[in-house]
Amino acid sequence: MFTPFREDDRIDDEGLAMEARFLRQSGVSGIVVGGSMGEGAGLSEAELAEAVRVVIEAVAGEIPVLAAVIADSSAEAVRLSKAVRDAGACGLQVPPPHFRLAAETRVLAEYYRAITDGSTLPLIIYNVMPTAEAAVESLDELMAANPAIVGVKQSARNMHTLAALLATMRGKVKLFSAIDDMIYPSLVLGVDGTISGTSAVFPLETVEMFKAVQAGAHDRALGLHERIAPVWRAIDYPDFPARSKYAVALTGRSVGKPRRPFRWPVGEAARSIEQAMTAGGFSVASRSIALGQAQEIAQ
Repeated sequence: MFTPFREDDRIDDEGLAMEARFLRQSGVSGIVVGGSMGEGAGLSEAELAEAVRVVIEAVAGEIPVLAAVIADSSAEAVRLSKAVRDAGACGLQVPPPHFRLAAETRVLAEYYRAITDGSTLPLIIYNVMPTAEAAVESLDELMAANPAIVGVKQSARNMHTLAALLATMRGKVKLFSAIDDMIYPSLVLGVDGTISGTSAVFPLETVEMFKAVQAGAHDRALGLHERIAPVWRAIDYPDFPARSKYAVALTGRSVGKPRRPFRWPVGEAARSIEQAMTAGGFSVASRSIALGQAQEIAQ
């Protein structure tokens, strides 16, 4: 989920709680706090723990709340994981060390073991680094050696690795797609779900797409894909959290400003997002109607 920030760059607790409630009403099955979309790499230990507490209170225990741990060392990762455990998180989402990229199985095994032993929480590996992507064989070895690793979130824009994971690990662990413009094909292949920027920006539509695929309503699911994917392509740049927040703001839903040094997109970047959102029909009116429908379902 997004982390809303105030003008002074502090976390907007009220906005965070509001967004958490919106996600719950949208029908999502769980929330990850402080991930890449949530600008988690810039959150302090205290901020991440407080964000977890706010979200858990907002969803009133109705859906699981996990925390992302984005760190550069085992010691930092263990500190973060203990803090969010004490705040009430039920699990972790953890990429490899993100500054000094590592894909060697031995290094990753030690890193994830330190986190799971230190926190006693289950962990989803976030396989996100295109320049240090863990191979399927490595992931299989990591999970076999550490039963606290309960899933893989495959990103790195790599459908080939996702397909291979499904071929070798389906049913053994949970497999999630974060290949944002390919969520529909991922669901068709049989992933357990998606934890993604796409689902943060479009939770209602992503839940609907998931249910449509499960029901075999592929025309409906493909139609949603064709509306959503062009928006993600306009967002998918290094400043994607800022671009994503801009896209959401165009619908009338507030998720706060991006945290400095990031800024709102301007010029051609802003225009491309506006054009994709308009073409997809993501207007304030349509979003308000959809939220009303979600609230009726929740009641």
